[in-house]
Amino acid sequence: MAFPNDMPADQQRRLTVLTLAILVLAAITTAVLGLIFIDNDGGGGAHAQTVREYNLEIVPTDIDYGGGNVWHAWTFKLAGEEKGTVPGPTLVATVGEKLVVHVKNNLPHVHSFHTHLSNYTLENDGSQMNVISGIAPGAMIPPGGSYTYEFDLTEPGLAFYHDHSGDGGGTISANIHQGLYGAIIVKAADEPAVRDEVIFMGEIGSETEGDNVPTYIMNGRGIPGGEHHLEEIFTEQGFDGVAAQLGVTVPVIAAKVGEEMHVHVINIGDVVHSFHAHSVTHISTGTLDGASWSAQVLPLIPGQSDSLQLTFTHPGLWLFHCHVVAHADAGMIGIFNITEATP
Repeated sequence: MAFPNDMPADQQRRLTVLTLAILVLAAITTAVLGLIFIDNDGGGGAHAQTVREYNLEIVPTDIDYGGGNVWHAWTFKLAGEEKGTVPGPTLVATVGEKLVVHVKNNLPHVHSFHTHLSNYTLENDGSQMNVISGIAPGAMIPPGGSYTYEFDLTEPGLAFYHDHSGDGGGTISANIHQGLYGAIIVKAADEPAVRDEVIFMGEIGSETEGDNVPTYIMNGRGIPGGEHHLEEIFTEQGFDGVAAQLGVTVPVIAAKVGEEMHVHVINIGDVVHSFHAHSVTHISTGTLDGASWSAQVLPLIPGQSDSLQLTFTHPGLWLFHCHVVAHADAGMIGIFNITEATP
């Protein structure tokens, strides 16, 4: 730095110190601004990562089909809710968020929370590899224990969660069939709001009593004899008899004519199922990227899922069922109750 020849030495020193201080301040300001404008999900905005948090408990829940037929299910429930459900709570979050799930095991067996998300660390796997590797063995939760699972959500779409333990049932499959599963819906950041419904198809668990429990179920419900038995009930008891089955042995989804729904269908079972709803176009927003399933039948191998855009054009009680028709006969039927849109 050059100074005029006639400038006093002490003034030169003060000016030098001031200049250096300004340069240091400018460097700090630039660094801070650079940190502020780093976006957590790789975009151009400045914000902290949103944490989407759920508290789940693993609990026993009886599902009563009437007539002494009961399923002693194992279920997930939200903390604070009265009882668990089959399927468990649907977890909804958005790409870029961190999904944090606290799980407490209130059953007398080891259980876990394993997801079909991607890009997570082994600490959050919830499988036998946690025990075998010695990395976060607590992710296989002992009776009375708790564990927290964390996931950075990088991809939109449909996923699901289930128990990955064989303790208590002898196999992982047995524990899943006992009701320990639920859906995860990850929305794109710019995705418009839409109504979501979830349908799980699968086999019932082994812990049952009574001689007329369903073999195959949707959302925990099933009616042996399927549509034909429902018709027999109507013949004997009238519509009131049929109505008494709705929500008990037959799952029901109510909607309006013209109302768009995204119905997320998941085969959690060990055999092939298929999904067919009457009188509505099955637009696949997932697997077929906006195309329709041929003949309005969604095929599902074990573990497969798809999201259907359904918009009914006519009111009525419209059946949905597995189109492996023997499975529908064994219990796997439901009803869309579609009413006229409110003027």
